[in-house]
Amino acid sequence: MRPLWAVFGCYGRGVAEARTSGPDEHEFSRTYTGPRPDLALVKTLRPQDYNEALYVGHFFRKGLPVVMDLTGMSDADAKSLVDFAAGLVFGRRGDMDRIAHKVFLLVPHGMVISA
Repeated sequence: MRPLWAVFGCYGRGVAEARTSGPDEHEFSRTYTGPRPDLALVKTLRPQDYNEALYVGHFFRKGLPVVMDLTGMSDADAKSLVDFAAGLVFGRRGDMDRIAHKVFLLVPHGMVISA
């Protein structure tokens, strides 16, 4: 397994940002009550298997809202990733909403997002 600095890149854009940047990101109007009012994007991730839960946890812990699109995963893997995300959200006092079938929005503590 590669170290985290190699996965996320300590110089320039990392693997996770390269995978999620571009037209897949959505901008929302938002009201921030947390300490980071300069956030402008919601990270959209389309994991292919449970091993990519690392990316979900990384961006959520950085304080970014995360959209998890699990439509490309099997039902068993998707359920495991939703269980992971539910624990992550509970532990970080955030919120998780179901947007569509196998699509979830994870919102960090203290942040309100309105579409």
